[in-house]
Amino acid sequence: SILMLFIFTIGQSFTSIIANAQELNKIGLVDSFIFDKTELGVGEQTRIRVNFSEKPGLEIKTGDTLTLALPPELKGFKGTIPLNNEQGQNFGTCQINTTNVVCTFSDVAEKLLNVRGHFYFQVEATQDVAAGEKKTINTDLGTNLESQKVTITGPTNNGGTSPGTMHSKGGSIKPEDTNIVNWWLNINGAKQNIDTDIVLTDTLGPGQTLNQDSFRIGGFAAPMTPEAFQAQGYGTVTFMGDNAFKVVMNKDKASGITFAFSYTSTITASGKSQPYFDNQYTVDYKITNENPVSTSGSARVNNIDQGGGAQGDLPPKGTLRIVKHIAGDETKFIPNVSFNLYTESGQQIGGTYITDGQGMVEVPDLDPGNYYVQEIAGPNYLDFDPQVKVPFKIDANAEKGVKLSIPNKVKTISVSGTKTWNDN
Repeated sequence: SILMLFIFTIGQSFTSIIANAQELNKIGLVDSFIFDKTELGVGEQTRIRVNFSEKPGLEIKTGDTLTLALPPELKGFKGTIPLNNEQGQNFGTCQINTTNVVCTFSDVAEKLLNVRGHFYFQVEATQDVAAGEKKTINTDLGTNLESQKVTITGPTNNGGTSPGTMHSKGGSIKPEDTNIVNWWLNINGAKQNIDTDIVLTDTLGPGQTLNQDSFRIGGFAAPMTPEAFQAQGYGTVTFMGDNAFKVVMNKDKASGITFAFSYTSTITASGKSQPYFDNQYTVDYKITNENPVSTSGSARVNNIDQGGGAQGDLPPKGTLRIVKHIAGDETKFIPNVSFNLYTESGQQIGGTYITDGQGMVEVPDLDPGNYYVQEIAGPNYLDFDPQVKVPFKIDANAEKGVKLSIPNKVKTISVSGTKTWNDN
């Protein structure tokens, strides 16, 4: 027997749509990148500022990306940077990762001309350099620009240790999670003998909330929870609201050992804009054969410094710019679409205007007034109505021209054949 079945579908092949989103890091978009510091110690931070701009023949399209690669010796602090202008228009977003930066541009960047902008972000020198050694790296951040040198010096190893103190505190924000501040606090670092209970009160500053589940106490043993600390008779832990705690270390357990406290705080929405985060604490204690002491201390952690912005221009005054793209996907532009241009009264202006390989066509030197365009022809895969009028206005007081983004749907046609049986 012979079975003949014919099914034909049109509409998913866009071979003539040539302008898709592209990666811009190697083709000249980046003008410069600048390190605030090029001599770093292990764990030290620096800021990188990147400037970019469109060039003749290099125009940013919707969905285009700019990817910067960080060398393994420098770790980026994670974050998201909106590229906005002063009016709040968003040209795109830069995602800062530990290993790279990926900026994705929006339709605003495509609609405007002469787009330029900048962004800056922080990196940290990693632990890949041995003590007492220096390592020089050359990086172009994955661009076509000249490489720059950064030197990282390993930690100093003097073969000795400094004596402990009664109390010390510090904190940091790690590149992997910039929403969290990591705090640590050491009590009785010199392992003194104690005659009375040690009483510690710790209070977070504004812009952060204490994560009670993260609270651990170690130093004298493996880090343990507050519940285990209390159960083993070392003392008590009392949380006071969402930003403070009190710890009483029993005198019978506190002599001759160090208590190492660690915990985290979550940065609040309002805290995101703070330049730094503070933490204050007080300690009451009495060392054997010495007078009672009531003292206080504080620590400060700088917030991650990152930001950016962009701007662009409309077409010149009196200019109409048409951009054709597939409906629902502004990254796929349509060449060879024909338009006629009319005044509001129906008088045709000029001849027929045809979009170029980038899906664009411009009409300059239009007088102020109301106009409309009509699409009269295009590739056969497009679904359009030649009767549709797309209006626009050239304003006499406008400093710039007009840009029209006009979408088209794609035809989808299904044709089903018939079965023919031949039982010979």
